[in-house]
Amino acid sequence: MPWFRSSWLHTVSGACVACALVACSPPSAPPAAAALPAATSDTFDARSDAPVPDAAPVGMPGGAVRQFLVHQYGELAQLQGDWPGVPLAADLGRRDAMREVCAREAIGTPDAPAELVAVCGVPDGAGHVDTALTDFFLLRAEGAGVAAEARQHMDAFGSTGDVVDVSVRRFGPRVFGFVVEEGFTAQGVTVGSIAIVLPEGEGFGLAAHLRSSLDNLGAMAACAERGDCADDAGYDLGFTLEIDRRDAGAAVWPLRVRESGEACGRRVERTHQVPFDMGSGRWTVPAVLQRDGCE
Repeated sequence: MPWFRSSWLHTVSGACVACALVACSPPSAPPAAAALPAATSDTFDARSDAPVPDAAPVGMPGGAVRQFLVHQYGELAQLQGDWPGVPLAADLGRRDAMREVCAREAIGTPDAPAELVAVCGVPDGAGHVDTALTDFFLLRAEGAGVAAEARQHMDAFGSTGDVVDVSVRRFGPRVFGFVVEEGFTAQGVTVGSIAIVLPEGEGFGLAAHLRSSLDNLGAMAACAERGDCADDAGYDLGFTLEIDRRDAGAAVWPLRVRESGEACGRRVERTHQVPFDMGSGRWTVPAVLQRDGCE
């Protein structure tokens, strides 16, 4: 289970399992400020001033980006390393946390420099059911400084106040977004997930949520000690996410997920296609990629 830091791997009592599952589930809908209007291939926000795939993306000077963060979080904010405290900006929440820049990537052009930046916060005193504090920004150059064209505070990802990783990926010729890797362990079952977060108007929204790993190895070890394991009850599955770039004319590329491993007495090797729906601005993720067990 290489994705998980040791802090994730806690076994909670039966009374806490439901809480852990709720805390780590994806948000039921993006905040109203980030909602997409009804869209077609002509109206979907593809950030048309971002570079085409062969162009070198252009960002902003680090000093200008840090100054933006100082205005949001206070004088201790920095581009590398973490800092404590409560944000100055009211829309970023009022919780004390240790925060750090967990993703920063240039996505602009020489004429329109831009960056995607994520700030991750671990709340003070976070327990197993506490989610991480994650702030997403689309930054543009404005005069001699930097301004946020889109921004969103989210607290729906992770466990023990932390996520596994946040990165920036390209999902179309001119579409960039964040990939959030998260997970939790409860009663010997470990669930890893990937959330894809895209800019939507002045905010960000959840565009896909799907499994990255799934196993009950801890539960099987416990039942083996008791001697009451069912032979076909174990599962250990991995899901590899790929971006399918074969359609050169697509505004947003579909996803391809390769599933492999053992699932309750049988070997699994299969590939799932996940298309993007322009009308909703979301990938259409099948239920099999959001399950919590065999099938």
